[in-house]
Amino acid sequence: MTTNNKRITIDVELNSLLQTLPKKSKIILSNITYDNNYFIKKIELLLYNTNNHKILGDYSILVIIIETNQGTVIMKYDEGYRGNDAFDNAIEMLTQFNGVSSLINRALIELNSI
Repeated sequence: MTTNNKRITIDVELNSLLQTLPKKSKIILSNITYDNNYFIKKIELLLYNTNNHKILGDYSILVIIIETNQGTVIMKYDEGYRGNDAFDNAIEMLTQFNGVSSLINRALIELNSI
């Protein structure tokens, strides 16, 4: 399969955030063929904390990076004051429900639109 160098960042404000190291990261899925046309190299979830509120806690920004043979899509998955378990809760949502397939479909739509 060929590799395409398309790179789409859905949310422009993520560019500066991605210049820093995430607090946490996890590869959720890697090396699968999807819909006989796409090879998903990896889907990675990144956690960034941008500030801390005395009462609400950390403000979390969760970012998804999906690398495929057609290109890479970077998009915000969730953000807000989500508590200490924001990262683990997001992983659970993605892996235990239809989150991964919806995420892949959204990324492929974006890749095919350019």
